[in-house]
Amino acid sequence: MDAFTEELRQRVVTARRELRTAQDSGDLDAERIYSGELDSLLRLAMENGVTVPADLPGEEV
Repeated sequence: MDAFTEELRQRVVTARRELRTAQDSGDLDAERIYSGELDSLLRLAMENGVTVPADLPGEEV
């Protein structure tokens, strides 16, 4: 796996974790931020042919 793919997948894992944390704590501002970041990352992955599974290893909160 190349460095771009590895970094992109790691950023998706982090954004998903932070989004879940924001949702669990009821922090609507953070939820909007991480939701937008996740959308952007997933779009970037799609545009570059990077497959991002629904649940990546290491995503447990």
